[in-house]
Amino acid sequence: MSHLPTIITDLAMILLVAGVTTLLFKKINQPLVLGYIIAGFITGPNFVFFPTVADKVNVQAWSEIGVIFLLFALGLEFSFYKLKKVGSTAFVSTAIIIFCMIFVGYGVGQLLGWSHMDSIFLGGMLSMSSTAIIIKAFDDLNLRSKSFTEVVFGVLIVEDIAGIAMMVILSTIAVATSGISTTELLMSVARLIFFLVLWFVLGMYLVPSFFKRANKLMNDETLVVISIGLCLGMVFIATQLGFSSALGAFIMGSLIAEAPNAEHIEHLIAPIKNLFGAVFFVSVGMMVNPALLANYAVPVMVLVATTILGQMFFATCGILAAGQKLKTAVLCGFSLTQIGEFSFILASLGTSLGVTSDFLYPIIVAVSVITTFTTPFFINAAEPAYAKLEAILPHRFLSWLERYTDNNDSKNDQDWKNYLQIYILHLVIYSTLLLAIILGATLYLLPYLQNTLQLIYANWLAAGITILFMAPILRAILINHAENTELFAILWFKKRSNHLPLLILVLGKVVSATMALYFVIHNIIGLHGLIAFLVMLVTAYLIASSDWLMGEYLRIESRFLVNLNEKHMRKHREIEGAQKADQGNWFDEELQLACYQVGDDSPVIGQTMKKLAMRQLYGCNVLQIETAAATIDMPGGEQIITKGSRLLLIGTTSQFKIFDAAIIQLKLKIQRLEEAKTLRQFMLDGSKTKPEQQFKSVAITIDKHSPLLGATLKAANLRHKWSCLVIGLERGAFTITNPNVDLVFEKNDLLWILGKQKMINTLIREEIL
Repeated sequence: MSHLPTIITDLAMILLVAGVTTLLFKKINQPLVLGYIIAGFITGPNFVFFPTVADKVNVQAWSEIGVIFLLFALGLEFSFYKLKKVGSTAFVSTAIIIFCMIFVGYGVGQLLGWSHMDSIFLGGMLSMSSTAIIIKAFDDLNLRSKSFTEVVFGVLIVEDIAGIAMMVILSTIAVATSGISTTELLMSVARLIFFLVLWFVLGMYLVPSFFKRANKLMNDETLVVISIGLCLGMVFIATQLGFSSALGAFIMGSLIAEAPNAEHIEHLIAPIKNLFGAVFFVSVGMMVNPALLANYAVPVMVLVATTILGQMFFATCGILAAGQKLKTAVLCGFSLTQIGEFSFILASLGTSLGVTSDFLYPIIVAVSVITTFTTPFFINAAEPAYAKLEAILPHRFLSWLERYTDNNDSKNDQDWKNYLQIYILHLVIYSTLLLAIILGATLYLLPYLQNTLQLIYANWLAAGITILFMAPILRAILINHAENTELFAILWFKKRSNHLPLLILVLGKVVSATMALYFVIHNIIGLHGLIAFLVMLVTAYLIASSDWLMGEYLRIESRFLVNLNEKHMRKHREIEGAQKADQGNWFDEELQLACYQVGDDSPVIGQTMKKLAMRQLYGCNVLQIETAAATIDMPGGEQIITKGSRLLLIGTTSQFKIFDAAIIQLKLKIQRLEEAKTLRQFMLDGSKTKPEQQFKSVAITIDKHSPLLGATLKAANLRHKWSCLVIGLERGAFTITNPNVDLVFEKNDLLWILGKQKMINTLIREEIL
């Protein structure tokens, strides 16, 4: 008779018991997680009335795989668009909740006489509410449609991200045997941010693109194999770099979540996640020791009270501080009164690192079980609690709260805030990419060329390759402002006092770019002093003046933005497809037209369109110039502005805002004749005129035979060639209004142009239409 491996008999017993217990818990309408924990207790070494697992080491290995798949599945459900959508409320309230609960948890641990490390991990465990338990409770109580639940889910999304960061920080603290300094901790956080940004940018560019290109070659089998392979590959990379396996799994899941077939992948992975997740939660139950819990009954009840009251109070205060109404804050606070799966993962991390006591794991499990049962009762008690709170709070305090939340809801001038957010985000991303390229060159490329290939000019070759990879990023930083150019222009033309801080910010980016160049020239090539400085200046000038590099940067950026936004845009179009069909094209409402009159003493009189630089300075385009002598459609760069000319401009609301501010600040003496109207309304009004005078919009597909494929908008010179104006471009489900002149046309792009009958005749003659 053949020998059956122990892992198979253990797994059979675990799954059979788990199956029975979860059926029972399903029958009594309780979360399945509790059923798994009970199954683990029954099959664990602390329950003597039932056969126990023979090899706990193998079960522990399976449970670690379970953590990987749980975090991978969590990443698949994650969306960067959702993270952006939750807004400041979720970030502010989550920061308050986590910081305060960690502080309170640490203090309670110290009062109970526990060790320093036990108290730190305890604070982290008590700060994380359970997504699975809250979703189950909301579904059971039919609350998913309530407005406050959106705030709760926003907090849970940010808590998931914070939990990942907490795992890394706690791991760093745990491995420091002789204590960790503040500097080391900050370096650990900076290292985490560096790799997170690098993985996000490279992964978002590569992973969804790979799934889109290989989609036709994949069936369900290959999808599962490739997805799990990518997950485990990222797990390996993360652990090699000193991070946790769970971090790698979550990152790869969040990257695959932006693939076009992400929902199908999530559906295929679900059974695997459920299987290994069940083993993980069963292994959690195996840690439950009734004798130990009896000895620690008082700490368990203390921690239950701390969790419920702490989450209730700090979540309410945090959501209030973020600007939500008192009722919303109370309802959210009463919903977050439990701990769950992330607490188990943190407890498992502490156990695996050997830095937490044996009693902490089962205590946390007991606290989670109790708070899971109490969650629905506290959610139901939220409304009566709010009514009582409103009755007992002083009227003056309630009035102050009302004014505070009203002020937070008001629409203040956000231009500087939005600009700085984008500025910092771009600076972090570009600095991370430049640093990654430099590190790759100095640590791997240069030693390979010098030691392995033993090339004579290895340092020059390494520097050339490094600068080539850095060049598109440097081009964007040096010329393209590396942020939202419209916001920059709005702030620049709004008032003169903005000029100096804006120039300082631009100078800061230029300095960061030139420092990266100088490092390559000085450290890799070996040039020093004035020669290195001059070579840096020449290289920076060549990069900044290259249209080809600008085109390459825009190609990379557009592909990244397509991958980041396409899934959401596709869903949005599917939901509102019928409505969009009735309303017209996507740019009909986004683009607007306005007519301006040039004054008799305007300083722009006598200037050419090229010198006026409407597109470069303000973002809008001149569609038509009307003079006493003639009407010129799509005027070229050599067209001269004359006295009394009427300019018909096309652009977005923000672009007109820039131009109007510039008219005032630069004293251009140009007057708007009428309110701007949408392109849709403009074309409807024009339909009453003669056919040859009507403007028409046409879509052109860039296929493999198109003469535009691989060309830039500037090189194509469509204004002169086809007597038209390019107003938009669709790349996949992503749309670009008034695309940059250096944008390179790619296969399957949909190009939208605006013109008159002359344009239509040209397109028919050239067999474009």
